[in-house]
Amino acid sequence: MATLTAQELTALSAKAIDAKATAYCPYSKFRVGACILTTSGELISGANVENAAYPVGTCAERVAIGTAVVCSIFSFPGRLLIGFCT
Repeated sequence: MATLTAQELTALSAKAIDAKATAYCPYSKFRVGACILTTSGELISGANVENAAYPVGTCAERVAIGTAVVCSIFSFPGRLLIGFCT
């Protein structure tokens, strides 16, 4: 497993916090942001998305992973996913 540098951790944290601001959470008001650092150094973020039917909502981590998959990124060996909430 790879060790993250302080710079990588700072970048991950900042992107996850930024993503939190884009959360759609009109029911719980509970904002969550997440960020993945890929093996190529790309940062991919996501935010939670709620639905009136609670089981249909999507957590920030899933949104970030789904975004990565849509971008044809399928592996994150030795990397970190960070989530931030209010």
